Amino acid sequence: MRITVGIVEDNQNLALGLAEKLRLSEELSVLFIAHSGREMMQKMEHGPIPDVLLMDIEMDGMDGIMATYEVRRIYKSVKVIMQTVFDDEMQLFQAIKAGASGYLLKDEKPNKIISAILEVWEGGAPLSPSMARKALELLSRKTEEVVNTIDPRVLTNRENEILELLQSGLRVKQIAEKLFVAEKTIRKHLEHIYEKLQVKDSRELLMRKRS
Repeated sequence: MRITVGIVEDNQNLALGLAEKLRLSEELSVLFIAHSGREMMQKMEHGPIPDVLLMDIEMDGMDGIMATYEVRRIYKSVKVIMQTVFDDEMQLFQAIKAGASGYLLKDEKPNKIISAILEVWEGGAPLSPSMARKALELLSRKTEEVVNTIDPRVLTNRENEILELLQSGLRVKQIAEKLFVAEKTIRKHLEHIYEKLQVKDSRELLMRKRS
């Protein structure tokens, strides 16, 4: 049985090149190429679901972090390996929070990428060497500033708007009046915000910092 792979990359040439490299392996099968997070979600909604996704981080619209969060929320069995040109520790942290199982730099050799896919399928967590060092540094520091940072990209525009109003001191009723919606609509949005940011209530939410 081959491991099926979906490639999410906004650069068409890079995506096609990556697909050609993966097809060198008899253990892998490229299921689709998507050039944005939204296109990926559409393909997965209407077609076969891949075992592993190779996910670009920096894409217009729904970026790789948000796309990973949505994939892991809906398709829990799918493994995600992030790919980026930057070894940025905050991106690494947000990717892990979103549910990514691995993190590779785009300049990795084809055999390394193929090995990472096989590793993540077997339950591993492959990281490029520089990212492995950053992961260890990040875990060792355990700074409250990093742990308590809210990445606004995880939330929708409406959810960010509601969060800003809540942090400004407005109550649910006042937010509903300001946005011309029902209170129950605001409460529903808050439930989604709590779930995404993994907090229990508004008190804990207000203690968090925005990046």
